[in-house]
Amino acid sequence: MKKMMAGVGVLLIMAVGLGGQKPEPRKGVALSELAWPDAEPWLTASAVVVLPLGAGAVEQGPHMKLDSEARLAHYLTGRVMQASAIVVAPPLNYHSYPAYADYPGSSSLSDAAARDLVVDAARSLARTGPRRFYVLNTSPSTVGPLSAAAKTLADAGILLGYTDPEYWLKQPGVLKQAPVSAAHADEAVTSMMLFVDPAAVDMSRARREYPERGARSQSGTYGDATLATAQKGEALVSALLAGILADVEKVRAEALPSARTTPAAPPTPAPPRPAERQEPRTPFGCTVSDDRAIRNIALSFSYAWSQEDAESIARMFTPNGDIRHPDGSIERGRNVILENRTQLFMRREYNGSRHPLQLNDVRCLSGANALADGKWELRLQDDPQKAPGRGLAATKSNSGYLTLVLVKTEGGWSIDAWRYTINPPEGAPQPTLLAKPGYVGRGGP
Repeated sequence: MKKMMAGVGVLLIMAVGLGGQKPEPRKGVALSELAWPDAEPWLTASAVVVLPLGAGAVEQGPHMKLDSEARLAHYLTGRVMQASAIVVAPPLNYHSYPAYADYPGSSSLSDAAARDLVVDAARSLARTGPRRFYVLNTSPSTVGPLSAAAKTLADAGILLGYTDPEYWLKQPGVLKQAPVSAAHADEAVTSMMLFVDPAAVDMSRARREYPERGARSQSGTYGDATLATAQKGEALVSALLAGILADVEKVRAEALPSARTTPAAPPTPAPPRPAERQEPRTPFGCTVSDDRAIRNIALSFSYAWSQEDAESIARMFTPNGDIRHPDGSIERGRNVILENRTQLFMRREYNGSRHPLQLNDVRCLSGANALADGKWELRLQDDPQKAPGRGLAATKSNSGYLTLVLVKTEGGWSIDAWRYTINPPEGAPQPTLLAKPGYVGRGGP
């Protein structure tokens, strides 16, 4: 829900009453409205520079525009500029939205590119004085790369805070839809857009859809958009705005991180975030955010494969992570996985191939270890492999089950071990199963 800021001053229209009252003067300023000599006095070491982040083109169901997040970021930025003495930088309309990249018109950067976009923008502005930055963020999808950007900037003595919209939007009694682990284009977002920009919403096309975990939504809706109202949107926007203003003041008051002088220094603490709260957990022991992050690995892998991005696939593994194939062979280590995927994508039959994953069951064994079970499929665009090997059939499509062993590090969840089976081709003899649980010679058949 993001769009280029075509003059933040337009947002002040929202503050004009029906009686034609003049809007209240703004406390903040937008760089886009200044010449450089006028911008210089604002860009001090104590200034808080706000980077609005809202996707300029990401699907939001059939009932909302691709730039809905940009519109919301545009509106919120204007409200914050009225209430707080901030400096508004040009908006960021591209970032990491891998879960929605396959919908026509949606755009998404890799996590590394999204992180570097924020880092480079902040560093560029920091050259003339500012050391405090805040990303006014409208999507949970971007939180991972923003966290990585904050750590990178902290090494240079630059403080970066950012919005966690899921935290601020948990308002009891507002939403009526059934709980959904990864909501999108749902009652909450649609309600906010009905309040912020009702002309950009077509409720006759709103949908109610609850896909199975890891499955793709046909409409792009994850939740119940039909329940949305402008009144709910006003309550949600007010809560989100209050959270953003609180975050901005924390960034203003927080001590700046110490710049690293040697690589041996320990990691700098994370930038200021909302007060710690106990996250709800799934029945399998994962926090909601961990469950979502692990399931996003499947979406990120499928997207990276479609882009033939061997480097991004390799980075999903720990340095010593491995893939054990059904024929017993093992690819051990991130470098081996990178080299093998690079060679694989050079083969003609893999041009345009798709490798979707679906994680059905995610179980957290401890705070840093998890298991995920699901299904995989490999679809070739043209001819099947001439000599597939590793138990694959010479067809255009193979599938089976997989289990991932995952480890949580400072950078997020990574794959430490990948194990999978291959469904036998049609017509092949079915495997012989034991008639009942047990082992031969130990009470079994």
